[in-house]
Amino acid sequence: MAFSEIPRFTQKHRYEGFTLLEVLTSLAIASILVTAAVPAMQDFIIRNRMSTEVNTFVASLYLARSESVKRLQDVSLCPTTTGTSCDNVKEWSEGWMVYADVDNNNSYSAGDVVIQQNPKLPNRFANSGKTTYITFNPRGSSNAGSFSFTDTGGIADPRCITLSSAGRSYVSKNPCP
Repeated sequence: MAFSEIPRFTQKHRYEGFTLLEVLTSLAIASILVTAAVPAMQDFIIRNRMSTEVNTFVASLYLARSESVKRLQDVSLCPTTTGTSCDNVKEWSEGWMVYADVDNNNSYSAGDVVIQQNPKLPNRFANSGKTTYITFNPRGSSNAGSFSFTDTGGIADPRCITLSSAGRSYVSKNPCP
């Protein structure tokens, strides 16, 4: 067999992968999408955190009401900065606690049982009420009041928690009157 008779396999080399132009185009599109999505995601997170804080406060109201019925004694909520004593303020952002008023003196004292302590709200949120404490009696009734949750950054809608004298709480997406 002569050299000229050997079949030649001529294949074109085909490279696999992306060209530089394709990679740069993809990165440009991805950066535009991320730039548009990040602020919307941050707003979404802030609104969800606001809902979480409101729901935590409402859960404390429900806990106090159910504990008062279960224990057959008054159970109160009050704002606190230390977690061991009630503060005589209407600003609930520093935290609050739920306690059973064992000695029936209508204020927190050493003989009372702390049921729940809630920490300070994140700096972005504020919670203020029209009352300095809430007390539920063994029938589940309470002193009525309203509490305003606001976002100091202005992204999340303000919420108003209204507590009726029957002990029911209602949340609305409007500022408190």
